[in-house]
Amino acid sequence: MNDANKLFRATHSVEVAGDRLLEPDAAKRAGPGTEFLDRYEVLGVIGSGGMGEVKLCRDRTVGREVAMKVIRRGDRDSPRRWRFVREARVQGQLEHPAVVPVYDFGVDPQGDLYFTMRRVRGVSLAEVVDALADGDPTTERRWGRRRLLTAFSQVCLAVDFFHMRGGIHRDLKPSNIMLGEFGETYILDWGLVKLVEARSGDRESLVDASNAATTGHGSVLGTPGYMSPEQLRGEVERVGPRSDVYSLGAILFEVLAREPLHPRTATKEKLLSVLRTDGGRPSQRKKARGVATALDDMVEKATRLEPEDRHLSARAFSEAIEEYLDGR
Repeated sequence: MNDANKLFRATHSVEVAGDRLLEPDAAKRAGPGTEFLDRYEVLGVIGSGGMGEVKLCRDRTVGREVAMKVIRRGDRDSPRRWRFVREARVQGQLEHPAVVPVYDFGVDPQGDLYFTMRRVRGVSLAEVVDALADGDPTTERRWGRRRLLTAFSQVCLAVDFFHMRGGIHRDLKPSNIMLGEFGETYILDWGLVKLVEARSGDRESLVDASNAATTGHGSVLGTPGYMSPEQLRGEVERVGPRSDVYSLGAILFEVLAREPLHPRTATKEKLLSVLRTDGGRPSQRKKARGVATALDDMVEKATRLEPEDRHLSARAFSEAIEEYLDGR
């Protein structure tokens, strides 16, 4: 039995047909992979990311819709599969309202790694910012500055929770933040996570449980325009919680300025901007509207070139936002 089949069998102890449980012997007679095909009905494709495609499925066992992320076919036999394993297991360990819970993890009948998670509904922060930049009146009414700052503060606290457990996200950006209709805020895509020692003794450290290789010096991981300068320079040993703080600062800059901190143009110009811009002030951009000095100062501090010049933590960033909202 190959490794894929072993993992498949080990991760599928519940066997179903339609919405009813199958007896184990009946499942065996049905043939390999039947339990998976009976349990999950593919309804469509939600989107795709760097390492996989996300499908909308119906889980007949529970009777609910779920999102299923499946590794890209070309990556299933490459070292990148272990990053996929790490993403599923780390996300599954993070019990926080802003982290989409993982329900199931295994190998499908085609030998592709997958994991299922809650299907989240809403709009990405990137979509909201783009609509605001276009002056869309509906978005202006629905997503006022106070509401966006409150959601951003929640994101900061969720990132701080992750940091306390010993993780660095490394790919925070507006498209990886989802805003729900009823106040939900989610952080998506944990594929570039870096694990370090937990910051707090009363928090259990995240367990990697994969064979993913340690990122070597000089490796550049992240999204240009949102990754920190130390990430861009490949200074892996300097990438820590304040690297995520930088990304949070770039996100808040975009929310307030209605355009990115760094150019959308050619990648070379964008990368040079990351390496040369020592703190950005959104009020200086043409589309910015009434950005208070306190917010300007927060963003400038978060996006400084040197990590030690930024906010001490994502929580400190959240607290600064809350002080501003309280008028202190």
